Amino acid sequence: MSQKLLKYPLAIMAILFSYLLFIYFDKNGIFSRRRQLLEGTPCIAALVKLELKIPENWSANCDKNHLLVEVEEKIPPTITDPAKIKILLYREMANHLSFIAKNSPVANLENISSVLVKLNSENLNIEALTTGDSLVNLTTLNSPEIIREHLKNTVKVKETPK
Repeated sequence: MSQKLLKYPLAIMAILFSYLLFIYFDKNGIFSRRRQLLEGTPCIAALVKLELKIPENWSANCDKNHLLVEVEEKIPPTITDPAKIKILLYREMANHLSFIAKNSPVANLENISSVLVKLNSENLNIEALTTGDSLVNLTTLNSPEIIREHLKNTVKVKETPK
């Protein structure tokens, strides 16, 4: 058997390099990302649609059936008051939640267990946690007061100052 293998050294090298290439891809997560896309959870279905429309300063991914969205927010240099910065970031958080609700398929979004949006800025980090059902309800609301009340009742917020 070993003499036959020694007759074809290029075949041995090709098999060895293929094996090393597969191990490299597996360690870098290339196969796991593809495997995750083929699982077919509601989160993946919503993520595929959402990734087509999100801005460049956003990153979105799924952890099982939990949607994780991270946004890098830049604060204009004209705003220096911490209270105004906080108001601006909370308004942006509400706008981002509304954007996710409007640009994700309703049938998939209502089956997502949780949606976590992390808003990172230079002064303050804000994390908002809600369910997919709550975001679906957000698409039907028109009045700013009703939207504000809905977000107060359904979104859990955590602030982390820098």
